[in-house]
Amino acid sequence: MSKEELNKKIEVVEKELRSCTWRELETNGKFSKNDKLSFITDDMLIVGCDIGSETHYIRAIDVRGRELSRGAFEFSNTSEGFENAKAWMLELEAKNDKKQIVLGLEPTGHY
Repeated sequence: MSKEELNKKIEVVEKELRSCTWRELETNGKFSKNDKLSFITDDMLIVGCDIGSETHYIRAIDVRGRELSRGAFEFSNTSEGFENAKAWMLELEAKNDKKQIVLGLEPTGHY
């Protein structure tokens, strides 16, 4: 895939980005409290983020648990750091032909 094609895919995905908490999805009838795993589908990029105090790490997997990120992406606790993480996730999503990103946060301070 050319850089131009990749950038067009990223633009499309970015326009449709929205943020929801699990509570909002439960409230809106997307799934019941004990049924969260049925929400995950093949077209989703699943991203786990370990929240540290200054530095955070994210990895991405597919629905079968295969790592798509080939290592952790490290980013700082700044607006630029979060923009870099967002760009990283969008590029991975486009490269792997996914349609949604599911982001889980783990406030442990270590990876």
